Order: sequence, then structure tokens, then C-alpha cells
Amino acid sequence: MPNKNRFTRLRATFRNSLVWGVVWGGLGSVIATAMRLIDKIPFGYAVLDGIGMGIRIGFMGAIAGAAFFAFISVAYRGKRLSEISWLRFGLGASIVVGLFVPAFLQTMNLLSGGPLVPWHLVFDDLILSAVFGGITAGGTMLLAQRNEAAYPVTVEQLLDRMESESLGAGEPTGYRKAERSRSVERP
Repeated sequence: MPNKNRFTRLRATFRNSLVWGVVWGGLGSVIATAMRLIDKIPFGYAVLDGIGMGIRIGFMGAIAGAAFFAFISVAYRGKRLSEISWLRFGLGASIVVGLFVPAFLQTMNLLSGGPLVPWHLVFDDLILSAVFGGITAGGTMLLAQRNEAAYPVTVEQLLDRMESESLGAGEPTGYRKAERSRSVERP
């Protein structure tokens, strides 16, 4: 794989992780704050605790986002975004991420020298990560498909376009010709 291609994929992985981390952190903060308020903790303390939990959940979301990005880069290689159902994509993310997060947490606990955490204590992580993963993946796919409707490309062409923009080289050769031919084809 050429170095430019690696850099593009690494940058895309980082961006995806960042988006997942921010979304998970926001959702986690809201849910944790609401849970603290239900427990009758004063509002100020509930918000501070919710923000702290949101940061931890956001960090896990970034890791899950990188893992899911690695999975989809293999599973959806060469497909156009319009060929992918956002609902199935979100459900797939729910399953993949819902299984990944508890397994990752158990593995990290074992590698750090701790015992295996009882699975009934990890079950809430499975549910929340499945819900957060499905929402994040489905939502980002919907947004990507809205943008792709205006500029239909494959995932590889999109990565090539991102690469050329980041290198300051403008659009790839032949890109404007392809856009003109597409505009001629459409009414």
C-alpha cells in the first residue's frame, strides 16, 4: 500500500474516532447526568459527575470508532454509499460494537492483572455501547449519504479526493471531467 494511501486511511480513522468519541461523550454525559439527578444528587454535582463520565465514555467511543472503521473499511470496500442501507449499517454497528466493547474491557482488565469481571456487571456496557454504536454509525451514514447524493462516488474515490485536498494538489486529474460527464447524464 502506498504511503499516501496509508496516510489517508490513518487520517480517516482518526477523524472517525474523533466523531465517535464526541458523540459518545455527549450522549454519555447526558445519560450520566440524568441518572445522577434521578438519584437525587444536587444539580451541580450531577452535571460535574455526568461530564466526568462523558469523558470516559467518549474515550471508549473513540476506541470503538477506530475498531468499527477497521471493520467497515474491509467489509464495504468498493461500495458506493448509496448502495449501503443506513438502517442495516446502524444495526450492524450495534452488534459489532456491542460485542467489541465488553470484550475489550474484559481483555484490558485481564492484561492489567485484574480478575475477569462478572459478566452481569458488564452487561450494561454491552447495551449502552450497542445503542451508542448504532446511533453513531446510522447517523454518520445518513449524513454521508446526503452529501453523496450531490457527489456520487465510491469510498475509494472519496478517500482519493480527501487525499488530494489535504496535499493541496486540488482535485485529482479527471475529476472535473467526471463531474461534467455526470451532469450531462442527469437531466
